[in-house]
Amino acid sequence: MACSTKESENDLTAIPDTHEIAETPNGQVSCRKKIKHEITADELDYAESFCPGMVDPHIRLFVEAKTKAIIIHSADTTSMNEMAQFAMKFCADPAGIKAITEGNLRYEAVLKLELVNKKERRFAACRMCWMGESGWMLLKEGALHALLDEYVPHIGLESFYELF
Repeated sequence: MACSTKESENDLTAIPDTHEIAETPNGQVSCRKKIKHEITADELDYAESFCPGMVDPHIRLFVEAKTKAIIIHSADTTSMNEMAQFAMKFCADPAGIKAITEGNLRYEAVLKLELVNKKERRFAACRMCWMGESGWMLLKEGALHALLDEYVPHIGLESFYELF
């Protein structure tokens, strides 16, 4: 859809074909230029379906596709507990408290699977390191499925910080 008519110039629902609506893991919505992903839909679908079942049920994960990487974000459980305590002051209904807390979870990037060989579909697994200057720390290269099997179960556990 091109924004060329006078009628659509001020229409906030009209988005040029070159742009898309995107949402960050923490709910910030923006309009950006479309990103050409090198991650296949099957790879992203696998990560999205695999991740929730491989961690403790109280841990919330958000899987995001970047141009050449899959980023797995984990909810900050401290803020979730604080939000639940705050919500109990205003809402006695458990379903209401759940809606308030889940709607206000804060996610942070914890695991990145970056495509390093497009032809062989090999990925580099990196975990977020918060020591020193902080940033991504390379763990291992391999097939996406194997890397997810090896590293996702550690998210939210102390063993995650022992991975290197």
